[in-house]
Amino acid sequence: MIVSHRHRFIYLRTEKTASTSLTDALKAVLGPEDKVYRSFTGKWVKMIGFNPGGLKRSFPGVFGLHFHAHAADVRRILGPDVFDSYYKFAVERNPWERQLSLYTHRIHRKGGKGKTVEQFDQDMRNPLWRLMHYSRLRNWDIYSIGNEVVADKVLRYENLRDDLQSVFNHLGIDEAVQLPVLNARHGGDRQHYSTYYSDATRDLVGRWYAREIAAFNYTFEDQRRAPVPGGAKNPITH
Repeated sequence: MIVSHRHRFIYLRTEKTASTSLTDALKAVLGPEDKVYRSFTGKWVKMIGFNPGGLKRSFPGVFGLHFHAHAADVRRILGPDVFDSYYKFAVERNPWERQLSLYTHRIHRKGGKGKTVEQFDQDMRNPLWRLMHYSRLRNWDIYSIGNEVVADKVLRYENLRDDLQSVFNHLGIDEAVQLPVLNARHGGDRQHYSTYYSDATRDLVGRWYAREIAAFNYTFEDQRRAPVPGGAKNPITH
């Protein structure tokens, strides 16, 4: 999350939406009084044996706002005068593609060692996997309060550069958008996201993210007749 007093904007940082690249691009236009919210850092983080980021999510008034802070917490901590008057924007992404991206990221961390993206459908249908691993994103709460979107603009991941340029233009930022490609190392040669889904996982993700699907008219773009990686034929047909 970023709060810019120079340009009077709040970037509400959603997950798996090129947020690292976008944060990097926004840093170039910030002033010394502006703030980029980060996770805990320091040697002590590695020493304690668990990720302390949840402390910021649960107790933002004590530990400070999380870099993926929910809009309700941001408004409470910054105050309604700042929150309501500043231009707020976030980014959203097709939830089915976003879910695969989350899984790919997770399996390249310690908890998913030895797994491949071909196990996405199996793991997503496994309640134990979902219980043990962070599987359900809360992006809706990052740019909404209750059922109301409070961001002035929700950019589309699929059109991020142009949408961000429109934000710059609106804010009077006389800079061309420079959007680096970061954190894309786990994508590899993945097929279209739909090829990793069964009907069951398609419907599960559809239920989880029904609000953003409805709000932004996302659809499941079915290309499951395409071959899966390694040359094997996808067994799902319609």
